[in-house]
Amino acid sequence: MACGVFPVSVGGAIVRGILRFHPIVVWSSPVSSSTPPAITDLQRTLSGAVVLPADSGYDAARSAWNLTVDQRPVAVVTPADVDEVRAVLAAAAASGLGVTVQPNGHGANGSLEGVVLIRPTAFDEITLDQETRTARVGAGVNWGRVLTALDGTGLVALAGSNPEVNTVGYSIGGGHSMFSRAYGLASRSVTAVELVDAGGEARRVTASSDPELFWALRGGGGLFGVITAIEFALHPADTLFGGSIVFPITVGIDAIVTGFDLAAVDPTLGLDISLARFPDMPQLPPPLRGQTIASVAFVHIGDAASAAPIVDRLRSIGTPLLDGLTSFTIGGLAAVAAEPTDPMPTVDWGGAVDGFDRATATEFVGAFLAGVEGGLSRVSVRPLGGAIAADPDVDDAAIGALDAQALISSGVLAFTPEMAAGADAALEPLRRFAAAHPTTGMVPTFLGSGTGLADAFDAGALDRLRAVKDRVDPGGLIRSNRALPE
Repeated sequence: MACGVFPVSVGGAIVRGILRFHPIVVWSSPVSSSTPPAITDLQRTLSGAVVLPADSGYDAARSAWNLTVDQRPVAVVTPADVDEVRAVLAAAAASGLGVTVQPNGHGANGSLEGVVLIRPTAFDEITLDQETRTARVGAGVNWGRVLTALDGTGLVALAGSNPEVNTVGYSIGGGHSMFSRAYGLASRSVTAVELVDAGGEARRVTASSDPELFWALRGGGGLFGVITAIEFALHPADTLFGGSIVFPITVGIDAIVTGFDLAAVDPTLGLDISLARFPDMPQLPPPLRGQTIASVAFVHIGDAASAAPIVDRLRSIGTPLLDGLTSFTIGGLAAVAAEPTDPMPTVDWGGAVDGFDRATATEFVGAFLAGVEGGLSRVSVRPLGGAIAADPDVDDAAIGALDAQALISSGVLAFTPEMAAGADAALEPLRRFAAAHPTTGMVPTFLGSGTGLADAFDAGALDRLRAVKDRVDPGGLIRSNRALPE
């Protein structure tokens, strides 16, 4: 998911406190007893790490970012270069196995039974070209490094809110950024993809070299090859202002309405409006301890003076519990949300809805509070529109212009299997709310529990994705976190 458990300015510190309070139970199941010889041989022939189920480092190597996911791949391989990627694909194909790629384990969604897991961390290139406003980034690079490299350039990338999210995985899965209302979803800024296909061929895919595969890679995710690098457009933003302002839940409806009013006035303004419930724990600051809150985080492309009307409108909602609005540079983007940067045990759910007025905001807050009684930790809503909905007739990406007016992201902390078992009931009020306000279109990186690619793509797009998949990987060697529906 694009959002963390508590997307407010003190979120990281709060979650670290919760982690000290709740020991995490990492769930496990029996390990498969046999490894095909072609996979075992990789330990001898590759210079990159190859970790098998019998090895002492297997549990650490296989771990997903979401600690509730117990994935058990046949092997975890860190290839050193393209030739070693080819060798992994060949060994997997010879053994009747699949191959999937998880740089950090974000988006993990299954057991990985019968699958070799590739960690592409050795592909760690970052190259910026300020003159052409483009970046080239390896498949092992997280957003934090890219944002740091961009500091001082006057350019921004369409990055997510968490610095530990992988740049490539996020970008090929849609990628909603706080800059997306100004410049579109991240997938549509991708200009080239370098990958090793199922047959072992290293390919550079662009709009001219293979238009249909390029279309599929811009939003269709990791179904079509082992990606080693991408190139994408950068966008101008000399100065930035924003942050997060936190209120008591009593003004939650006003916070949502105000956020959507601001979005309607300024189609370039990035907004994330969140509701969260904090436990009564001594590790938490007194303004938040045991409180249920509403927060509005925003990113304005401009300085403090031009952001003043936004700030005045937000501060008119009520007396804030916390106010972290400030000028910042692109290297400090992650501080706007301050999401946890360590793996967490959560059950997430995401959806899309058709927009918010006061009546809808009232329903939404009611759904959240009903979920809180069952253990719901947080929910956030991001206004869409702007460049996300622009050019509906331009068919250049699997995730193109979206009709949806807002994305919902939610999560239940699940430190034990028992807590996870109650997550569906906690999320059900939000699911009912979304069902009552149906729309079309979704960003795959926002999909969560109980959702799949059919929730993100219409029937025509799914048919095109299947056709590309059948052409470039007819044997289904390359797997992704979410398979194409039959």
